[in-house]
Amino acid sequence: MPLETVPAATTAERLVEVLERDGAVIVEGLATPAAMGRIGDELAPWLTLPIEKSPLGNDRFKGMKTLRTSSLIAKSPGCRDLATTPRVLEVLDRVLGPQCATYQLSWTQAIRIAPGEIAQVAHRDTNMYPFARPGPECFVNTIWALTEFTKENGGTVVYPGSHLWSDERVPTPDDEVAHVEMAPGSVVIYYGSAYHGGGANVTTDRDRIGIGLAYTLGWLRQEENQYLACPPEIARDLPEALRTLIGYAGHYPFLGWHEGADPALHKGAGQRRKYATRLKGRG
Repeated sequence: MPLETVPAATTAERLVEVLERDGAVIVEGLATPAAMGRIGDELAPWLTLPIEKSPLGNDRFKGMKTLRTSSLIAKSPGCRDLATTPRVLEVLDRVLGPQCATYQLSWTQAIRIAPGEIAQVAHRDTNMYPFARPGPECFVNTIWALTEFTKENGGTVVYPGSHLWSDERVPTPDDEVAHVEMAPGSVVIYYGSAYHGGGANVTTDRDRIGIGLAYTLGWLRQEENQYLACPPEIARDLPEALRTLIGYAGHYPFLGWHEGADPALHKGAGQRRKYATRLKGRG
């Protein structure tokens, strides 16, 4: 079963409709080839390392023939632009927005799946949070194609509709599965509650490289420690909206304060004063 693929002009309302139904959607050409080429150049010092020198290490879950590097907001100005893509933020406004004063960037990774890699274990990104399933959508992931994604070279695998499954249900060979196939500059957006994983790369000569940027509710802890990944000496020169997105801001009314910090960081400007006290969920 293929995932629905829509053009870049598709409205956020329509994208959320597809996400609510399938748990994932592919948006074609949301970034330009030039923008993705720039990101490839900026990340080349890490992405061209030998697999055994992967900055995040190698194991059965991360992949024995997969290279991963993080801290992308510090490493790549182009990734900063991807993280604040207006259409993506419009989707987040509708999915995460009603449940927090402001949402935040949770983790960043560039992922290079090399030939010979086996399929990653299917998993949910929301398993790090103690929410029963089906339940609130607290995590939204995006993976941007830096290179072409195909079924053969390790295109991300998604189980459509699995965001609606209970905690007791796990993927089986009888479940429908979709392989993300898309061109550079396209992006797959999926709920963290949907089962997914990196695909097997059965080619002999084609890497699959994706840029992962994930978002979560502003009152949950980020998966990647953004204050270490993008320390103050770098963050202070970022646009205010991006600083807020990576967590250099208070979450209304009292989360994230620090003695002596710029009050503007913690006044909650532009944040929701009222948001759901009962999380949006299906359970």
